[in-house]
Amino acid sequence: MADGYARASGKPAVILITPGPGLGNIVSGCMEAYCDDVPLFVLHIDTDRKDIGKGILHELEAPENIFRHFIKAVFTADKPESLDASLKQALRTCTTGRPGPVLVSVPFSILDKEIPLSGLPGQGRQPEPEEADAGGLQTFLGNLEHILDGRDRPVLLGGKALMGTHTGELVEDICRRAGIPFLTSTGGKGVVSDRSLFSLGNIMAKGLAREILKSADLVIAAGTRLRDVDAKRRGVRIKDLVHIDIDDRWINKNYPAMTHFTGDIGGVLEGLSGIIGKRVFSWDLVRLKNEQASEMASLKESSAGYALVDLLRGVIPDTTTIVCDLNMPSYWAEYYLPVYFQRSFIMPRGISPIFYSLAAAVGAKTARPDLPCLAVCGDGGGLPQMAELATIMKYNIPLVIFVHNNSSYSILEDAMQSRHQITGSMELTNPDFVKLARAFGVKARRTRSLRGLRDIFLRDVRWDEPFLVEFVDTVSSPPWK
Repeated sequence: MADGYARASGKPAVILITPGPGLGNIVSGCMEAYCDDVPLFVLHIDTDRKDIGKGILHELEAPENIFRHFIKAVFTADKPESLDASLKQALRTCTTGRPGPVLVSVPFSILDKEIPLSGLPGQGRQPEPEEADAGGLQTFLGNLEHILDGRDRPVLLGGKALMGTHTGELVEDICRRAGIPFLTSTGGKGVVSDRSLFSLGNIMAKGLAREILKSADLVIAAGTRLRDVDAKRRGVRIKDLVHIDIDDRWINKNYPAMTHFTGDIGGVLEGLSGIIGKRVFSWDLVRLKNEQASEMASLKESSAGYALVDLLRGVIPDTTTIVCDLNMPSYWAEYYLPVYFQRSFIMPRGISPIFYSLAAAVGAKTARPDLPCLAVCGDGGGLPQMAELATIMKYNIPLVIFVHNNSSYSILEDAMQSRHQITGSMELTNPDFVKLARAFGVKARRTRSLRGLRDIFLRDVRWDEPFLVEFVDTVSSPPWK
C-alpha cells in the first residue's frame, strides 16, 4: 500500500511497524521499493536492545541486518535527544539523490518521554549544485552539442526519473520543436501524454519501436536505468548512446555510452533545449504515428491480449490510475497501453513481485482520492490479496478491481509448455470471485466476453464505490511472443 501511495503521489510514504514479524512482513515490499527507486520511510518501533538475549517478545539481534542489501540507510534512535535529528536525516536520505527506502529503529521505551527538537532542517529543498557540478554540466552539454552535429535522427528515451511537471514540459518542448520521437521505459509511461504526436510507446514493444531504434543515429536516454530486465533482455538494441541519470549506478552496465552525465537531469534537458534551438530533424512524425495506429489495429485483430487492454483503455476514464500486477493483461498493458498523465500507470518492476496490485491500488487511491483507480489483478496474484477487501470496505475506498481469471499462473504455464512440453502444471483451482467480493459487501459482476466486459464497465461500474469485475478468459500468449 505504501509503495502504491508513494508512486501515485510522488512523495515518501510512511510505514509504522512492530519488531520481529512486523519487520519480516515488509521484506519483499522493501525489496521492490529499493530496486524501483520508491521512497519509503519505515518507522520501526523496536524492542529495547539492552534486553536482547533474555528471550523477550519478538527478539531479534540486529534486526536491521535483514535489509542490508535493499535499503538506502538505517538509523537507530536509542535516546530521546537523538530521535528528532535521526528522523529528519532519514527523510532527507529517503528523498534526495536516487529515492529509496530508509529504516529508523526507535525503542518503544522512549515513546512516553519528552522529545527535544534538534533544530536541524527538515526535508526542505535539494541542495543547489556546487560550482564543480555546474562546470561539469556545461562540459557535458558542450560534448553533447558536438555529438549532435551531423546527426539527423536522434531519439529521446525517458524513464521514471523524468516524472515531474517541469521535466515533462521540457520533454514536450524538445520533441515537439525538433520533431524527435520520444520512447519510454515502463517506468516512464505517462511522462508525456501518449496522444502527443512524438510519443511512440515503450522501447520493449516490437514493431515500430524497434524500427525507430534501428534507424536512429543517436539515442539520448534520460532518467532511465536501462537495466537488463527492462531493455536488453527484451531484445532492445541501442547503437550510439548518451546516458543521463540520477547517479552512475547503471551507467555502462548494459549499453556502453559515448558520453554520460549524472545528477541534474532537469538541467541537462534545459541545456538540450537550448542546443537544439530551431533545428528540425529528419523524422516524419506524422508517418510514424500513422504506422503506430496501423500496428495497433492489426494487433487488435490478431491478439486477444491486446484486444483486452485496448477495450479497458476505451471504457475507463483517461485520468484513471492503473495499478498492475504481473499477469497477462498487465504485460500487454506494459507494452502497448496508452497513458495520458504522469503517475497514472503503476507496475512493480524492481524485483517484479506478484501479489502487488490490489494492496498498491489501495495506497494509490488514498494518495489521489480525486482520481479513479483500477487494480489489474490476475487470479493467482489476486487471490492472496483478497483480504484487503475488508480494508476497502472498512475505510470505504472506492476502488475498482479487475480480476483476470484464466485458472492459471499463465506466464508460468506458457513457459512450462514452450520449454518443457508440460501442460497443466500451473493450473489453479479458484473460488467464485464474485461471491467472495459480495461476502465482504463489495458489488461484483462476472463476464466471459469482451462485449460483456464493455457493458459492465459502461453500465454497472461506478468509480465512487468499491466494485469487482471478474473476467473469465483462456490463457493467451505474452506480448514478447
